[in-house]
Amino acid sequence: MVLNKNIKKIIKLTLGLILFVWLSYSLYHQIQAQKDLQSALDHLFTDWNTTKVFLLILVFVLMLANWSIESLKWQMLMKHTEPIKFLKAFQSVLTGLAVSIITPNRVGEYLGRILYLKNTNKLKGISITIIGSFAQILVTGFFGILGLIFFVTQVKSSTELYLLLIFSIVTSALMAFLLFNLSLLVRFCERYHFLRKIKIYIEVIKRYDNKLLWKLIAYAASRYIVYSLQFYLLLRITHGFFLPLSAFGGIWLNFWVIAVVPSFVIADIGVRGATAIKFLSFASTNFVALLSSSILLWFINLILPALIGCFFVYRIKVFEDE
Repeated sequence: MVLNKNIKKIIKLTLGLILFVWLSYSLYHQIQAQKDLQSALDHLFTDWNTTKVFLLILVFVLMLANWSIESLKWQMLMKHTEPIKFLKAFQSVLTGLAVSIITPNRVGEYLGRILYLKNTNKLKGISITIIGSFAQILVTGFFGILGLIFFVTQVKSSTELYLLLIFSIVTSALMAFLLFNLSLLVRFCERYHFLRKIKIYIEVIKRYDNKLLWKLIAYAASRYIVYSLQFYLLLRITHGFFLPLSAFGGIWLNFWVIAVVPSFVIADIGVRGATAIKFLSFASTNFVALLSSSILLWFINLILPALIGCFFVYRIKVFEDE
């Protein structure tokens, strides 16, 4: 028995070490490939002063707040399936982020998180993670619509933007309907024989009533506001002066476009930089500062937490009795 436990520990540590090395190696080489990152860092440290130091520290504090809110959201979602403590939720969120960085559209986030759950709850965990992501996208779409309305009425209008506005409204309305009618998905699976096998794993979503779903949206909105403020503060740092509050309209539109464009998170710097310049040029003509802010936000809010998440892979659950 003791031997079995020792063997299990060795296997888990080995798997954790392999995953850690693989993720760290991949992240290192992907970061090295980002030529604009060094110029962004160089731009950040020009004309340094006390205000910039304070704002940069605040950006890092908000990064911790951002992922802490996401951890609380994950902890809340798992409450009725497999209750977890905040620290474990935080570790699983960062591990999921680490895995998601090297997968298309961050689908690896689901895998990274459920590795912390018992084997019997892993598939249920995927359904729960999808619900959390769904709510986050819904919030991003809502603010994106506000940004679009501001942009087409106050900055520049075009057929493409009006089409995007219609698409955004229809998509957000559909997502809101689906989120608040999750039981329809379960009924849909009951209707078809080949889907009944997965019914047991998605029935967990019926536990989320409207009160809990609104709480979920509140967490998602809090994260979004924190993330938006981080970008605004980085724009303040790279520009050396405060941009008008109307810049938030461009920021929200920027985030929404990034969300609907499929890409690898680790390789979408070009997309992020291009959208930042396109939708924030009305507030600033300093394209270098806009690009630098976008890259720094990506690095601080995604890459650094992902690197930290690599250190938590040893906590994953591989065996049923863990």
